[in-house]
Amino acid sequence: MSASSMLHQLLKTAAAVEGIQAADSLRISPDHVVLDPLTLKETGKAMSGDHCAVSTLIISNHMPPAIVPDPGQISVFRKRGATYYPAGRTGMPALVAAEDGFALPGSILVTTDRNLAELGVLGTLVLRTDPEQAGKLLDTGSLDITVPDTFTLLFQGNPGEWIGGIDIALYIKNYFTLPEDPDTVIEIHGEGLANLPLHERFNLARILADFGHERILFQVDPEVMAFLQDRSDGVGNYYFPAEDITNDIVIDLQKIHPMIAWNENGELRIGNLTDKDQSPVSHICIGGEAACRYRDFEAGLKMVRYRPVADPVTACMMPGSQLVAGDLIDMGTAGIFLEIGFELLPSSFLENLTRPAASDPARLGTSVSILRSGGMLAGALSCFSAAMTGRITHPLELESMIKQEETHHHDPKHDEETEI
Repeated sequence: MSASSMLHQLLKTAAAVEGIQAADSLRISPDHVVLDPLTLKETGKAMSGDHCAVSTLIISNHMPPAIVPDPGQISVFRKRGATYYPAGRTGMPALVAAEDGFALPGSILVTTDRNLAELGVLGTLVLRTDPEQAGKLLDTGSLDITVPDTFTLLFQGNPGEWIGGIDIALYIKNYFTLPEDPDTVIEIHGEGLANLPLHERFNLARILADFGHERILFQVDPEVMAFLQDRSDGVGNYYFPAEDITNDIVIDLQKIHPMIAWNENGELRIGNLTDKDQSPVSHICIGGEAACRYRDFEAGLKMVRYRPVADPVTACMMPGSQLVAGDLIDMGTAGIFLEIGFELLPSSFLENLTRPAASDPARLGTSVSILRSGGMLAGALSCFSAAMTGRITHPLELESMIKQEETHHHDPKHDEETEI
């Protein structure tokens, strides 16, 4: 592990030690613990005390309510000092934790929930553990870890108009080899990262995590600091890789085209969106896990304008949290989407939409869960584009179609009357 890595600097501060090498044993005290509500019973069994020694959150986003843990388990943890976010009032755990200011640059968050990895975008080190270790951590306030290796990605250039975090993640998975060890921390930095909007960084992190690379740490920049400004009173620690660091992979964002992933004969395939050009699409799911923030939906509406969803396509949007859903309603964006044919569903519905019984190769979405249930995975703008045509359509092609329609419906006489 490079002594100039962001992880190295973060762990040195957290463990209060002078030097660190890969495979060293460290004892750390995390800032927060986030528990998966479905593993509360196992976590509770591993505890011996009656108080959580670390700030503890329980964020539920599971549906239907039948699989929500016994209220007695929730009550026990609340008496121990945990904060509970019930299903139906929250959303995706990572988004809720970020909105409520529980992720800061340089902080450490330990979780039993696989849905927190994308908080690495904010410079937070997220470590997933099992319920037994989590229970011991809640008793003692500390956790013993082994210093992992790091793998560095340098982003250069400016992504194209239609390129988002999902496209970048699929591009990386298709053309480069990432570490097989899930404990390796992937560090992402470079001037190209600053050219990627924050919501697209979350999408990038989410897809990489869902493909097994859960330990991700991003370089922090002013956009991250602006996001955190009104969300937390805490003070972050900012770490940056040394200028002479050796990068394992260099990614030129300008070379990336819209990407798509699908299943073929039981194997995962990834390629350019044009590889599936004109393939029919019957169901489209945008949001739920990835592409579930306000700016994801805002960008989609800007692209499709008021064009209606193609008949007979079924299209739904799943805001990642109640706050996002509220913003969509308050800004009038939700009403426009409903008018043009989209359904608005809670993010917790994604579990129901990706069950084996719902498998459909003509289904397209922004979630790896859609891909694993037999559908196709693509970026949000590619999904919005397909919703307008009923087939895989490059966003540039949709833009051309809309311009042609506007030209066709344009009345030259109106211009003459205006000039007069």
